[in-house]
Amino acid sequence: MELTAEQWERLDQWGIDALEEVESEPGVWWARQGDAYVVVKTGERDDRAREAAALRAFGPAAAEVVAHDDHLALLVVERMILGDDIRPLARQDDDAATREIAHLVTRLHADQGDVGSLPQLAMIGTAFDAPADDRLPRELVQRASGVFRGLVDDSVESRVLHGDLHHMNVLRHGDQWRAIDPHGWIGDPAFEAAAMLANPRNMQESGDARGMDGSDLAARVRRRAQIIAEVTGYDVRRIEAWAFVGCVIAELWMIESHNIVHGAPMAVAEALLADH
Repeated sequence: MELTAEQWERLDQWGIDALEEVESEPGVWWARQGDAYVVVKTGERDDRAREAAALRAFGPAAAEVVAHDDHLALLVVERMILGDDIRPLARQDDDAATREIAHLVTRLHADQGDVGSLPQLAMIGTAFDAPADDRLPRELVQRASGVFRGLVDDSVESRVLHGDLHHMNVLRHGDQWRAIDPHGWIGDPAFEAAAMLANPRNMQESGDARGMDGSDLAARVRRRAQIIAEVTGYDVRRIEAWAFVGCVIAELWMIESHNIVHGAPMAVAEALLADH
């Protein structure tokens, strides 16, 4: 993805230079602003606006917004070192890593600033509008849709949500863990752990959970959910319910985007469902 002449001009006005494109992330560049290291991001205007609004609401618990031009879909944020994420701690002590993420959730959800016009979490339910696909058990999808409707119909105090708080988006910065790359939603705070719990790749040191026993992964989900509930005070049943819904939606999105079923989230969803 190339920057436009207008975007280059705005970066120059902001004192941003020394851009180096990130090959694995289209529309992302490492850069400098004086002596400070920053990240330049472009792409869909709505995505950048949501990211900027969420980061500002989170304050010091997340990467700082350095500059944002909504019209040009241009966002500059504080750079934290990618690769210094929480996965190594999870491999060594999964309970400790889960506890750190739970503490981060409480910081993200505390004393939130102006949230602008972030979308409601209920919008993710459009995933259930997709045509039936024989690769996903219809009963599983219908059950997840029903659980989802029950969750969003409940009256709970909403928070600005990161929406994608998996292990690779939790980075060490100094002596604290901080969040990067939020999707930006407003909704049930118990949803915040769903991305971590519904992503089996983050449960295995190898990073690949395909073909593994779903019951083993589901046991890890339940253990993590209990720890998150203890730290945050959120209802463990709601945390597990969002994990179940998140697993099914993950597979629906995989079909929509790539026409494949990963298999591991579905296995976790089936194992979680079997326990209830």
